[in-house]
Amino acid sequence: MAWGGSHGRSAELPKNTGRLAAQLRSASGRSSKLLKDAEGIEAVVELPGRGTLTLSVQSGGGYSLRVHPGTDDRGQEAAGRDLVALGVLGAEEVVSVVPG
Repeated sequence: MAWGGSHGRSAELPKNTGRLAAQLRSASGRSSKLLKDAEGIEAVVELPGRGTLTLSVQSGGGYSLRVHPGTDDRGQEAAGRDLVALGVLGAEEVVSVVPG
């Protein structure tokens, strides 16, 4: 599978992927959690009254960053989930696409 780059480049996903590991830490330093998975890891951060920010990383190096707006001041849910960035982390470079 190839992902398109921002300048017409593409990068093949690495074959030797292994297990992903992520350490989530609170800014205060009071808590920490280590996650490991062979397929992918997703981190969701909820911003009260504003929505959620989701970082998804796949074992092959692909990643996406999405924003899902919360409710507006009238209690109406804002527009749907918006893709902020998409890319592939390679051995030599990062190929990323930022939607325009």
